[in-house]
Amino acid sequence: MKKQNIVLVGFSGVGKSRYGRALAEILNLPFADLDVEVEYILGEPIADFVEKHGWQEFRAVEQRVVHDFSRNFSGVIATGGGTIENSKNLQNLKKNGLFIFINPSFMKVKKYLLSEEGQKGRMRMNEDIPLSQEIDMMWEQRKGIYAAVANYDAEVDFDGDVKEEAQKIANMLPERDIPTPLVKKKVAIFSSGKGQTMQGIIDAQAKGRIPNVEFVLFVSDKEKSDALKKAKSAKIPNIEILEPRDGESAEDYDRVLSNFVREHQPDLVILPGWERNFTPVYCEQFGNITYGVHQSLLPNHANLEGDDIHLAVLENEEKYTGCTIHRVSPPGQDIENVLQRKILLSSSDNLESIRRNVNLQEVLGYCEALERRK
Repeated sequence: MKKQNIVLVGFSGVGKSRYGRALAEILNLPFADLDVEVEYILGEPIADFVEKHGWQEFRAVEQRVVHDFSRNFSGVIATGGGTIENSKNLQNLKKNGLFIFINPSFMKVKKYLLSEEGQKGRMRMNEDIPLSQEIDMMWEQRKGIYAAVANYDAEVDFDGDVKEEAQKIANMLPERDIPTPLVKKKVAIFSSGKGQTMQGIIDAQAKGRIPNVEFVLFVSDKEKSDALKKAKSAKIPNIEILEPRDGESAEDYDRVLSNFVREHQPDLVILPGWERNFTPVYCEQFGNITYGVHQSLLPNHANLEGDDIHLAVLENEEKYTGCTIHRVSPPGQDIENVLQRKILLSSSDNLESIRRNVNLQEVLGYCEALERRK
């Protein structure tokens, strides 16, 4: 039975991210570095967060991220050095993950961790003892855990070529254990506004997510939108500005828009920040492949938008909020949900925190939808 994820475990500094990214490229799979994903949710470097809030708060956030990626991701995952010391993290990742212990020479890793480069951005667990002693203690504490959970032990050459070492790892794996490669997809983006979610999707691709996606078309209905600037910066090859003309009907607008889609033949159209409704002229042709996003857990607050949704969530003291990726349909018709991403709210949440967290989930939701194999 094919696994959903290949999970790389190992000590800090062994190169899980380097080997993971290279392995994902070889296997045509998305890649996720859990430390990077935690920082994305935190909005700041892990070291800064730990300094302000402590290790316990960090581990709580890490646990939520691990739970998310063990359920909603399918690819290569690089864990943090201490991720699997948490039994809940281990349990979640083990449900559908194949574990590979990245296990180079410990002495080479230790030498690297003691170097100036190796210490950049890394946090001390116990500053009351010398770093060399701390590294030895942590290795003794963790090496047995790595070995016990691993399905495969990859004794990589720490100084070797990363791609060559990643290929050796790939060669270890029976085909039955490798997640199904992603289907290539051509994707069009329609966006009207600031382009914040769109930029998040583009940034996610740069980190290793949605490697199967080729952006083939960008359309904006506003000549001076920030989204347009971001599309040009991202070098999306075909950029169209389609501002509505005086007296032009919504149906006529959608006919022109449909012509762009027909010309470039994307597999999917996504709408991060698109502010226009679609008429049946568009929906009957392309509604099935066009994914919009609503900043609520539909059908909740279906008639509200933006901050009005978040304010209603606060006023109603709701336990959860989130976003819904959905297929588009004309106003007044039923909406077909593609997926939802849920956020557990706390008493400390306010309009600003909800707005930020829902936007993060929009990006992750679109990535999840684009990575689906159907």
